[in-house]
Amino acid sequence: MELTIILTTTVKVNNNKSYIFQRDVEERRQTYVKSILQWLSKTNFKIVLVENSGYKFDELHNEKELYKDRFEVITFIENEVTCAKHLQNNRSKGDSEIFAIYYAFRNSKLIRKSQDFIIKITGRYFINELEEYLSNIDLKKYDCLRQENADRCEMVGSAYKNCDHIFNHTIIADNYYGHIESIWKNRIAEYENVLICKQFAIEKTQRGGDEYPFYDI
Repeated sequence: MELTIILTTTVKVNNNKSYIFQRDVEERRQTYVKSILQWLSKTNFKIVLVENSGYKFDELHNEKELYKDRFEVITFIENEVTCAKHLQNNRSKGDSEIFAIYYAFRNSKLIRKSQDFIIKITGRYFINELEEYLSNIDLKKYDCLRQENADRCEMVGSAYKNCDHIFNHTIIADNYYGHIESIWKNRIAEYENVLICKQFAIEKTQRGGDEYPFYDI
């Protein structure tokens, strides 16, 4: 089974969003680029990078050519996309992320070709163990995937057939209050065949929304 990773990035933050700690553009850029290069050089996954603040990652020009069969960059500016008008006064960065994920799902050529299993990972994090771990698992048996801690939101996966539900930004429950973790938790709970991943150790990585870094996912 082919597997595609969607990496979500926001290099230039919207200052109206809540819970943003790392605001410096250069710091964010460096964090993302370091992770992206690791995903490309240390794994064989197909990588779809979706950037919602218009940054084009020109510094990855060589990688775009070298890995052109499995690396795609999708860039847009959120407040210039007609179907994102509902986000203009929205302070939830999670709502912006799920929009970006679904935007990538609907517009990616790589995803359209593979139509198998898709995993969204927040772009600043690299999980060194993930490929080896998943190589021993038959993802065809699963409807979706979540990280070990259901109350976190760095990684969530879906079989292609379920992406229109799990990643759809237009489906919002009545009791949703802007915390993306609750969307992933509630939607995944609707499925019986859920792969709950082990806790993966990662290199110390600065979080975007909090001063304390993460050491695991």
